[in-house]
Amino acid sequence: MDNWNTRKSLLLRASNPDDHEAFEEFVYYYKNFINMVFTKLGVSESQSGDLRQDLLLKLWKDIGKFDADRKNSNFRGWLSVVIRHEVYHFYKKNKRENEALENLPLESKSESEVDKLIEEEWKAYVTSLAVQKIKSHFDGNAMEIFKMTMVGKNATDIAEKLSMTENSVYVIRSRVKSRFQSEVRQLRSYLEYEQ
Repeated sequence: MDNWNTRKSLLLRASNPDDHEAFEEFVYYYKNFINMVFTKLGVSESQSGDLRQDLLLKLWKDIGKFDADRKNSNFRGWLSVVIRHEVYHFYKKNKRENEALENLPLESKSESEVDKLIEEEWKAYVTSLAVQKIKSHFDGNAMEIFKMTMVGKNATDIAEKLSMTENSVYVIRSRVKSRFQSEVRQLRSYLEYEQ
């Protein structure tokens, strides 16, 4: 999607039970994030498909309950709470059905630890979306320079590795970083809907 100015419209459209296209777009943007969180919370790959379907069904039913106009309200925070509750429910149900299960991964974590984990996964997810989006705008070594910068390489090392001048590295890195930051802001605005 290239039009990021819609901000609230995806949530409004996705909350309409008759707008299946909007909900498919919603699923497109959030499915991978949900999978990342499930993995971090210890949900096995074999169980994550059913749990994701249950969660998406719950979101489809409850998305209209999110009050975007409430002060200090943001959709990603609401989504995090829904995910956390669904995973807790999943583990409790599985533990009841299989008494042999002990020390489920989520039992050792407090709500604030889970929320922090979800927040970290969200940042990683938005970063990966932004990197994917900006790739088409740069050619040559630009993305390689940016990736090396993200892992802490300095301009001197990058210039040496890519047989470039340091000045060229600084210029290219600055252009890519600026575009990346712009994409992150647009994605967060579109996907989080913060007041």
